[in-house]
Amino acid sequence: MLESDRLTVAGALALALLLLIGALVASGLAPLRRFQSLYYVFGGLISGNLTLVTVVVTINQLLLSRELETPGELRSEIESVTDYRREVEDAAGRIAPAQPLGFLEVLVENTREEAQNLGGLSFDGMSEDAHEEIEALVTDLTDHFDATDSLLNETDPNTFDVLSAVLTTNYAKDINRIRRLRSAYGHQFSDAVTESTDRLVDRLRDVDVARQYFKSIYLQEELSTLSRVLIYAGLPAEAIAAIALLLFTASAGTVLPWFGLQIFATVAFVVAFLPLLVLSAFILRTATVTQRTAATIPFTTPEQEHA
Repeated sequence: MLESDRLTVAGALALALLLLIGALVASGLAPLRRFQSLYYVFGGLISGNLTLVTVVVTINQLLLSRELETPGELRSEIESVTDYRREVEDAAGRIAPAQPLGFLEVLVENTREEAQNLGGLSFDGMSEDAHEEIEALVTDLTDHFDATDSLLNETDPNTFDVLSAVLTTNYAKDINRIRRLRSAYGHQFSDAVTESTDRLVDRLRDVDVARQYFKSIYLQEELSTLSRVLIYAGLPAEAIAAIALLLFTASAGTVLPWFGLQIFATVAFVVAFLPLLVLSAFILRTATVTQRTAATIPFTTPEQEHA
């Protein structure tokens, strides 16, 4: 429901609705022999689909509000993104790819190496308790980034697949865990360990910044596609629903026999529902992404930690 193509999901929902309506008609529970009830149904669908025009206009207004920027605002945005990218590359010691997938792979690899470096430094002059807690932190982070790296290696390079690999946490708990370690055992830390924890916190924040930035890109792409597909689905849906109302004005059996009318009404009903099914398929994923990325460091939510 989340990873599949949105049109495929909408098509599956339409097929399920078609089978359901067909089963009701075939069983005689909904024989479709009274035109008056069909008037109400298709009249309501026509009115409901027209409101989707408002949805499309609202979506496009939202997208335009983000795109219409002055040269100064554009320059500032480009410079801030460039500075962030340069910081990540300086920490990694190499040029990061321009694609989100490659860039996130560099971030994940660099953060995992920083965590392992902290684990290697934790032997110097520390108590057993401090060493064990740092080792537990390093193990948890390493396992997490190993799993994330595996997901990235298996995923397609589209924006949602890249984003889905880092939806499960924003590392607020991990950063808070590091802060508690420094508060409890900071007097035992050497300068190298302290600097390593600072770098690790910076790397975790970098991953969250990338996640939020890629979310912004994804939502703009997804909402643009949604507004376009709603128009594609809405126009045929309105036309079919209007044609159905016109056909129902004829006397019984003069246009279509009862069996043909049942088939036409069933198909027309599903087609008229297509805009709502498309909207449901897209909103299901965008709402999930928004929910799981609602909080940013230093805060988190249960939905982000147990997604």
